[in-house]
Amino acid sequence: MTAGAAPRTSPRASVRTPQEVDPLGALAARPITVAAGATAVLVASVGTVLRASDVSTSWAAWTALVTVVAAAIVLVVAADPLRAPFGPRGAWCVAAGCAVASVLSAVATSGSNPFVRDDWAGAVSGVLLLGLAPYRPAREIALVGAVVAFVIAIVVVAESPGFVTPVPTATYVVVAVTPLLALGAASAVFSAVYVGHVERWMTRAIGFRRVSTDDLGVTLARSVQQDRVTVLNREVVPFFARLIAAGRVAEGDADEARRVAEALRASLVADADATWLTRRLDAPGRRVPTEVVDPDRAADRLGPEHRTALWAFFSAVDDPAVVDVRSLRLVLVGQEARVDITIELAVASSATVARRSLSPYLTVLRLVSGDLRVDRSTSLLTLRFSYDQH
Repeated sequence: MTAGAAPRTSPRASVRTPQEVDPLGALAARPITVAAGATAVLVASVGTVLRASDVSTSWAAWTALVTVVAAAIVLVVAADPLRAPFGPRGAWCVAAGCAVASVLSAVATSGSNPFVRDDWAGAVSGVLLLGLAPYRPAREIALVGAVVAFVIAIVVVAESPGFVTPVPTATYVVVAVTPLLALGAASAVFSAVYVGHVERWMTRAIGFRRVSTDDLGVTLARSVQQDRVTVLNREVVPFFARLIAAGRVAEGDADEARRVAEALRASLVADADATWLTRRLDAPGRRVPTEVVDPDRAADRLGPEHRTALWAFFSAVDDPAVVDVRSLRLVLVGQEARVDITIELAVASSATVARRSLSPYLTVLRLVSGDLRVDRSTSLLTLRFSYDQH
C-alpha cells in the first residue's frame, strides 16, 4: 500500500462486521461499549435534571430515563463475549429504546419546551450508536440511525408550535438530529473502514501464503523424511548393528526382527493416518495430553480460520493448573457438509471460572462456527460446535 494513500472501503465492508473479521479486536472494544452505555445514561440524567423546570409530566421523564438505561443494558449485554456474535436484534432493540426515549422525553416537556437545542434525545441516541460500531455492519448502523433520526424529526415537528425562536421548522429538525447523524455516521464509517482494512490485510496474507506454499512443501517433506530416519535409527539400526557385531544370527533374532518390523510398520501407518491436529497435539512440549477421536480424518477438512481458532483454544488450555490432564477429549464427526466437534475438559477449579477465563477463545470459536454451545457442570466443561467442510 502506498504511504499516505486514503483508505478505500471494500464493497463487502458494509455487509460484514468488525466482530466477524477481527473477533479479538471487538473483544478489546468492550470497555468502550460499556463507556458508551454509561455516557448515554449520564447525559440523559444530567439533561433531565437541568431541564427540571420544563418537565410537566414527571412520569414520562422518569420512564424516558428508564428506557435509556434499558437500551444501554441491552447494548452492554449483547456485546458480552460469551453471547457473541452481536446480532441485528440487539441493534434494533437499542434503536427502539432510543426512539421510545425520544418520544417520552417530548411528552415529559409537552407544552413547556421553548428550545430544542437543550433536548438530549439526539445526543444520547448518537452515543448509543457509537457503541454499535465494533459489532454491526456500516449499512445497518446507518439504517438504524436514519430510523431514529426520523422519529426525532417527527417529535420536533410536533413540538415546534411551542418553540419561542421564530425560525423555520426545518431548522429545529436539523438542530435536533445533527448530534445523532454525526455520531451515527462516525460509527458507520468506523465499521466500514475497519472491515475494509482487515479484509485487505487478509487478502495480502493469503497471497503471501500461496507464494510460500512451495517452500513449505519442501520443508514438510524434509520433516517427514527426518521423522522416518529417526524411526530407523531408534528401531532398525541398533538391531542390525548388534547382528553385525555378533557375526551370526541367534535363535531369538527372528522374533526380534519381527518385532522391529511391526514397530516400524505401526509407526509409519500412524504417521500416514495422523491429521494435522493429532500431529500438533502430540508435539513435544505439550503439557496436557489430549485424546482425539477422528475416524474419518475430519480435521483435515477444516478451513484455515477454523484450524486457527481450534488450535488457539488448545494452546489456551495447555495448562495443568487449569485443566485436568486426564480428561481433555476431542471428538470429530464428519457429516454431509459439516464437521461436528465436541470438546470435553475437566477443570481444576469451577467450570464457570474456566468459562470466563477462556471467554476470548470461546468468542472466536462462536464467531467462526456460529453454533457454539457450552454445557457446564460443577467441574466439567463441554463445547459442541460444527464447521463447514472445505
